[in-house]
Amino acid sequence: MQNKKNIISLNDDLFLGEGMGRKCFINPKNKNLCIKVPSQRGKRSAQREINYFKRLHKRGKSFEMIADYRGDVETNFGRGNLYELVRDFDGQISKNLEYYWSLKNKHINSQMLQLIEDLRVYLKNEYILFSDLDMDNILIKKESDNGYKLIVIDGIGDNNQIPLLEYIKPLGMKRCARKWNLFKERIAKPFPDLRDKIRSFDE
Repeated sequence: MQNKKNIISLNDDLFLGEGMGRKCFINPKNKNLCIKVPSQRGKRSAQREINYFKRLHKRGKSFEMIADYRGDVETNFGRGNLYELVRDFDGQISKNLEYYWSLKNKHINSQMLQLIEDLRVYLKNEYILFSDLDMDNILIKKESDNGYKLIVIDGIGDNNQIPLLEYIKPLGMKRCARKWNLFKERIAKPFPDLRDKIRSFDE
């Protein structure tokens, strides 16, 4: 039986958002971590993601641009998964990519485009699979008043039950190229002028 003292109590004040079959909360015991609590429907995909993160660690992959998995905890809503919570240098929770592009600031747009290019190179060089990149699961961490860093907080890994693409790199790279094109199209809907400024994955 679970010791009640070890159960983390979550509530609406700690709620951050919901997506991909799970709810996300600030960890009340550590402000630099969040707790993702999967629904019954989302438990299988959440476990696939965790297993993938563990394999990335075993392979010595860089987590420079990914919010890392940090273990599991018990909550009043059930088992939760700990991940890094991305915060700016001033302690505020970082805003997503769409927020910064919505500012319509040429200088910031240029910086965001460079961060997207850095992400493309990072995913390609580290050979990290992704399934659902979107502007709302990419956060921009302000490291100073004018310095930014991109962190992916969701959509990493492969949705397939058997992780064949991890071991057949040519097929995996083709899939990444298709998923990257979908990501570009998602950006292009609200920001059509940016489509041609983002390089294709396999360039």
